[in-house]
Amino acid sequence: MTRWFRSLTLAAILGMALSSTASAQVAIGLTGGVNSSTLTGSGADSLDVSSGTGGGGGGYVNLYLGSKFSVEGQVLFMAQSFDVSSESVTQGYIEIPALLKFYAGKLNLFVGPAISWQVSCSTDLTTTDCDQAATSLWSGIAGAGVQFGKLGVEAHYQTGFSDAIENVDASYGSWYFMARLAILGSR
Repeated sequence: MTRWFRSLTLAAILGMALSSTASAQVAIGLTGGVNSSTLTGSGADSLDVSSGTGGGGGGYVNLYLGSKFSVEGQVLFMAQSFDVSSESVTQGYIEIPALLKFYAGKLNLFVGPAISWQVSCSTDLTTTDCDQAATSLWSGIAGAGVQFGKLGVEAHYQTGFSDAIENVDASYGSWYFMARLAILGSR
């Protein structure tokens, strides 16, 4: 009897999960924009660090969970840079954010983690080379956006949880301004 009850319970839970996923709205699209990045932390405070401008873009998949919430995954290529004593460092990353979004009309607020893997690095610094750059980074994102059908804009702040340069207490802090275009589905 208990085995039958467990099987029935598992089947009911699985059925509810599949029916909610099947009825969920999905949007797939492109996003891209610019960022302004700098290094923050005690290691960056001892240097003459200033912000640099970068940009990039990629795609997203947004799964709407009712009218107020969604989860969104993105795959992006983003370039981040900073200047030290008027010499620059530019790093390119493949970045994967996972965002939870809350909707209030056309406005949305979002938060979530991101992991990034360095795929390129260039520097004209004499004191630091790209071999000292961390190859993967963890960060957190918080921001807001406005969606008008298939078009949208977003602004967010991304703060690093891991050091951008090995053995230096310095992580990226970046402001992002992004445009979005839903190719399939929309809010």
